[in-house]
Amino acid sequence: MRRYWPVAFVLAWLAGRALVVWLLNGRHDWVDGDLRYFAHSLTALPDTGLAHTLVEYPLPGVLVVAGPWLLAELVGIPDRYSEAVLVLSLLGDAAFTVLLARMARPGRKAALVVWLLAVPLLGATTYARFDLVPGLLAGAALLFLGSRPRVAATLAALATGFKLWPAFVLPALAAPERSRRPVVTVVVVAGVLLAGVSVVLAGWERLISPLTWQAERGLQIEAVAATPAMVGWAVAPERYEIAFTRHNAYEVLGPGTGGLVTASGISSLMAIAVLLGLWFLAFRHGRGLTPETVSWLALAAVGLFVVTSKVLSPQYLLWLLPLAAAAAGLSRRRALVVWAAGLLVVTAATQVVFPELYGELTHRGEHAGWAVLVLSVRNVLLVGLVGWAVVASARGISAAGRSSASRPDRAGTSTAPAGEVPPTRR
Repeated sequence: MRRYWPVAFVLAWLAGRALVVWLLNGRHDWVDGDLRYFAHSLTALPDTGLAHTLVEYPLPGVLVVAGPWLLAELVGIPDRYSEAVLVLSLLGDAAFTVLLARMARPGRKAALVVWLLAVPLLGATTYARFDLVPGLLAGAALLFLGSRPRVAATLAALATGFKLWPAFVLPALAAPERSRRPVVTVVVVAGVLLAGVSVVLAGWERLISPLTWQAERGLQIEAVAATPAMVGWAVAPERYEIAFTRHNAYEVLGPGTGGLVTASGISSLMAIAVLLGLWFLAFRHGRGLTPETVSWLALAAVGLFVVTSKVLSPQYLLWLLPLAAAAAGLSRRRALVVWAAGLLVVTAATQVVFPELYGELTHRGEHAGWAVLVLSVRNVLLVGLVGWAVVASARGISAAGRSSASRPDRAGTSTAPAGEVPPTRR
């Protein structure tokens, strides 16, 4: 049976990706709005300049988005930007799948299964959003950390330069003592270079424009913080308004939404405080950290950012899915596999919300109540998964601390806690 596994995985990959391409070119063909927006913005770039093009993205990310556009221009098919993105997305997806197969622990086919299912469960959104690129880079960084920390740091630094959110993965990668120096060195050098390129090409304001853009946004209908307002909208639609804003997203307005935005900000600050505590302890006990704990810490950090933000677009699942697949391949235990399975359920619910029932939410269709129910359940499940990751991170770091305390140091003396007598050698 073992010799048939590679063939089975290849056939599963082809079938799942064919389904996504079919959806993208059929039932869900309208989800390529971001790609049309990119193409329009890049076409206008000679007039607007880099400083005013796609300001919601870091400049290195804009350069990546421009890659398929330049490719389409060079081969003489400028109106085929979406097709160029699709081809490059399939290639990136295939490369990550091969990487999972090669670098996951022996016998850990679960990592491949997670990723094989993740793409079709998210659907057309996977290949119609730029977030796939930093997501794959972050997942690959987690896979490379144990064997090639400099490669891992380079991938994570590039991902951060493209979309900022992978910065939440960096402390987890730098926490183990054995990888700390190469990761910190590479990240600092890459960060300075990427920031310098951005300033030289587009000025200082362009460096922070993604942050100011995000700060100005309202309460997106899919955000966890928006759940009470969306339930209120389902029950009393006359009291709420759902509008498409200049931030290219649907936001909810009505009684209490200002307080929900404030609550989102407060919860984000609390999440940062929790993460700072976890990162401090992880760095302090870096000698005993396992790949499993590093994985939990990365998932917890990104997950906390996702669930406490006032924005939660469907493509945000691409921030977590590659990390979850990589984590499932690195762990000796089943907990991370079960966590990844839970994330797949959240991913399936996300596709039901967007794009399948999205019109019910934005235009008050007859199934609007069901759409809000699925959205609410999805958000509750996601919060539960993130809470699990935070607790697992804390437990893993605590175990690392106990391991470091009982491990002999380099001089051969015990590092047992003060007040305890080291065991006598016999």
